[in-house]
Amino acid sequence: MSCDSNRFVITKGYDNTFEFTIKANGSTLPMEIDVSDSFTAELVLLEDSSVALSKSLTIVDALSGRVQLVITEAESNGLSTEKGTKVDRYYVKPMYKLVIECNTLN
Repeated sequence: MSCDSNRFVITKGYDNTFEFTIKANGSTLPMEIDVSDSFTAELVLLEDSSVALSKSLTIVDALSGRVQLVITEAESNGLSTEKGTKVDRYYVKPMYKLVIECNTLN
């Protein structure tokens, strides 16, 4: 699964792979990633701000600033879900927010 929109949806029961382009503050251009740079993704529960999942991102393309987050089937099955009412057509309610922490030379 690739994340090509501003919606971040994790599908339970499957391996989920998301790629992100890291950009410098105030810029629209991708940032070149150094070998010593590190990136951590945290899924934070909206209800109480507790961290539900913390993972290191892997560098896919250093020159283009691309990093990858893989959430395994077992990890996705452990996440909570909630749906809206029938009146609201059973939409999937947001339960988490994704926070990416970047430690870079730039």
